[in-house]
Amino acid sequence: MAPLMAYFATMLEIGEPKGMNGGPPTWEIIPTTDGSHTLVSKDGLLTFHSRHGAITESRHVFEQMGLDCWLAAHAHAPTTLRVLEMGLGTGLNAALVLEAWRRRLGSKSANGDDISSAGHGSLNWSYTALETYPLDPLLLGKLNYGAHLHHGAWEDWLAGYRAMYPFLLVASHQSDGSDSFGKGPEENTSFRMQSKESSMVMKVRPQGWVQPLEEVFDVIFYDAFGPSAQPELWGEQAVTLLAQRLNKGGVMVTYGAQGAFRRHLRQAGLLVERLPGPPGKREMLRAVKG
Repeated sequence: MAPLMAYFATMLEIGEPKGMNGGPPTWEIIPTTDGSHTLVSKDGLLTFHSRHGAITESRHVFEQMGLDCWLAAHAHAPTTLRVLEMGLGTGLNAALVLEAWRRRLGSKSANGDDISSAGHGSLNWSYTALETYPLDPLLLGKLNYGAHLHHGAWEDWLAGYRAMYPFLLVASHQSDGSDSFGKGPEENTSFRMQSKESSMVMKVRPQGWVQPLEEVFDVIFYDAFGPSAQPELWGEQAVTLLAQRLNKGGVMVTYGAQGAFRRHLRQAGLLVERLPGPPGKREMLRAVKG
């Protein structure tokens, strides 16, 4: 799953997953069962997505069980939606959020140039990823997600990410958490897409942002590497921090279903559901803040 996040790297004092030789892992592209790519470390210990289908897993866990669940429960609510992803990784989930926004607007073109409101009115969404170790866009550009997503979502996300990457790379090497971007890192690590009265803002918060999150979010994608690679991210402290940033009625989804993690979610005051998982996983979890 996705690399370690800036906020938890600071708060929990943990680092990037290591490869077999003790250094940062190196990645290679492999096909998964549904034909979409994923990245696997060359020592075979880490993968970003399920080998049983990268797109299938992300659509099931994060889009259908998370994003769509919140949208269905708030069909008559204000049209503002804030999504947080714990670890950007390949950017697949970011592109899925962009695709969903355009789909609800009634996108008419593959590249997203002509988007109508399709009766939905104003849809002002934001997506924020916490990412300490951004992947090279040259590597991400070799992934075949554009063949599996619609409305030009992958291509436009990747173009925005390419522009952000140099600033993310600088921030990821800062050790003191200082702001080296003058106007603040968000000026250089976000981009906005506008369609009439609707907007989508996509942000990546790099390592330089060491202060705690101040925003609250409606949907949280919990997509860290598994407990064997990053056990701290599945512990009580991490869950408590997340629960504090989840809005009332908010939804958190993850591919993991470990008993200890479920207990931490409940102890944080969340209502936990065990749901059927994607191919290769018997169960997944969804937690709702009442």
